[in-house]
Amino acid sequence: MDIKLNLAENLVKYRKHFNLTQAELAEKLNYSDKAVSKWERGESVPDLNVLKQLADFYNVTIDTLISEPTKVVTKKDNVRGKIRQIIAICSTMLVWLVAIVAFAFLNIIIPGITHTWIAFIYALPITCIVLLVLTSVWKKKITTAIIISCLVWSVILAVYLSLLFMLPSPPEQLWQVFLIGIPLQILTVFWSKYRTIK
Repeated sequence: MDIKLNLAENLVKYRKHFNLTQAELAEKLNYSDKAVSKWERGESVPDLNVLKQLADFYNVTIDTLISEPTKVVTKKDNVRGKIRQIIAICSTMLVWLVAIVAFAFLNIIIPGITHTWIAFIYALPITCIVLLVLTSVWKKKITTAIIISCLVWSVILAVYLSLLFMLPSPPEQLWQVFLIGIPLQILTVFWSKYRTIK
């Protein structure tokens, strides 16, 4: 991007961040709204005095105005992020509450049963599925890829431990179940790279 286009994009971004129309900004600068419109379309550049006036008005440097645009983080974005964190934590805690209840009831109802702790192992992939749904809705690509990796390995772990403790005599080669995770992990990495490029 060249400086003129950087400036144009930044001028639009900061004006909208301050909830101003082109006419309102033009009035504050004693310029016409047509001039502001040309600056924001990249057709012309304000002179140095006006550029300094804009930088002071937006409380940034001239360098910031002509640099590659960055996202302006608003208070609304911060609140949205905190709400999403609370939703993710509450959803995760709900899954683990169900696991604790299942563990407790299995021990109470069937006192002689062993390996009731496996309820917590099953909670791992379920937690990953809940978080995967949330991050997919929120369009968090990198987080989604990490959660898919965790889901793959937690499902394999749950299958391995289930077979290990439920089969009367588990085979020695049972550990080979983990080999399934290798191509799935590679596939996850390539899929996330493809989504990033796309």
